[in-house]
Amino acid sequence: NIIMNSVTFKPLIGSKADPSLQATIKVIKNANTSASDSEITTSVLGEINNYFNIENWNFGDTFYFSELSAYLHSVLGDYVSSVVLVPKDPNLVFGDLYEIRSAPYEIFVNCAVATDIAVITSLTPSVLQTG
Repeated sequence: NIIMNSVTFKPLIGSKADPSLQATIKVIKNANTSASDSEITTSVLGEINNYFNIENWNFGDTFYFSELSAYLHSVLGDYVSSVVLVPKDPNLVFGDLYEIRSAPYEIFVNCAVATDIAVITSLTPSVLQTG
């Protein structure tokens, strides 16, 4: 017997995600790097795509931004000194998207693009949307 269940992708971060799951990844450039903001944006986006490789996920997993942030720091530490995830939804505040669950029939996929990544100079309450 074969039992077939339908499954769905759960897009995160970019415009293809549900509005409540859309966010901007804000990155502070490492003071010792000579990389341009564009190079950093491209590198961050590439590593986010690597992180969300479908082979790294199972149906029903939970996304923890702290794990993505740690991954980005480990592979891009020469370029970035801090990485945060800030919701685009004005009803959400900093930290609301740091843990996202998927249903048993869902698997995460990244839909971020370069415009969803911002290289910033510092973390302030307005940058973080702390409420």
